[in-house]
Amino acid sequence: MGKKVIMSILFEKTKIKNMELKNRLVRSATHEAMADDNGFPTDKLFKLYERLSKGGVGLIITGYTFVSRDGKFTAMLGLDTDEHIKKYKKLTDHVHQYDTKLVVQLNHCGRQTTKEITGIQPIAPSIVKDKSLFSTPREMTEDDIERIIDAFSQAARRAKESGFDAIQLHGAHGFLINQFLCPYTNRRRDKWGGSINNRMRFVTEIYERVRKIVGDNFPILIKINAFDNMKKGLKLQESIVMAEQMAEMGFDGIEISCGIGEDGGATLR
Repeated sequence: MGKKVIMSILFEKTKIKNMELKNRLVRSATHEAMADDNGFPTDKLFKLYERLSKGGVGLIITGYTFVSRDGKFTAMLGLDTDEHIKKYKKLTDHVHQYDTKLVVQLNHCGRQTTKEITGIQPIAPSIVKDKSLFSTPREMTEDDIERIIDAFSQAARRAKESGFDAIQLHGAHGFLINQFLCPYTNRRRDKWGGSINNRMRFVTEIYERVRKIVGDNFPILIKINAFDNMKKGLKLQESIVMAEQMAEMGFDGIEISCGIGEDGGATLR
């Protein structure tokens, strides 16, 4: 009886803020590697999303999408210029014809990229070497932090203009937002590090800036880690407090995951 109830709920309509979903089947973000060197979606991505939509998925969250060129990875989607809007408008229109909603996942890789990919030394809250990519970032300055906060907000603006139904901030898996939240990668002693509130400041500033740009009715989601699977990483007790603060802040949905790039593959389990 329980299984029948669960299955019936899966196919019921629901809403996230004013985004109406035909069912509760969600394709969570994954790195499809179906973008060109400038972050534009390829025909392969159009075909993939068409198959998902025709298959009955109610909501698709895109693969991670860079908001700034210094935060990209190989074959990663991008939304860092207004030139991207026209192409993404074609993608959202293509998905919408199947009554499926499309959310773009906005991200900056932070230290989880390399100079060979971005052309410059990776940036991060603190100088902590990434042991999986053998890449050492430089510590972000106040100007860097302000620039990236603005990059997230401008990418959110482009997302709305492109016809996306919502955005999701990638605050998990060891990428830049997660790097600020995690005590292992954030060793700052200024207002951006230390206490939970200070480590939350980066994502709080991003949310507030994005909300002003997209308005009160546009859904803003976030993906965070329950834990980082690292000895000195984010623990469950802290992530619970952070999730509660994010809900109070106004995030319309929180997706929970775990792990960072160098922890041995917890994100893949």
